[in-house]
Amino acid sequence: MARVRYSKLAAKDLLEYSEFIARDKPVAAYEWVEKIEEVCATLAANPEMGQARKSRNHGPCRSFTSGTYVIFFRATQGGVEIIRIVRGGLDLDNV
Repeated sequence: MARVRYSKLAAKDLLEYSEFIARDKPVAAYEWVEKIEEVCATLAANPEMGQARKSRNHGPCRSFTSGTYVIFFRATQGGVEIIRIVRGGLDLDNV
């Protein structure tokens, strides 16, 4: 089974966005986390998915959109490392 590893920044992103969503909609926050984790598992099994990028802060990586969020990741031995999870409206070149 392909492995998903979250960087410290990605884990922080996941926590902060879920807490923000949970302020008004706790069930939606839980469902959002489940969806992101499901997408990350799919990326681990298919690390060539998404768009190739060169992040200013993280070097070569790939990105994949899930709803209004963008997941930045890179292939690792046996899976992927999730680098960041950000809202799509941000300046993605500076992630």
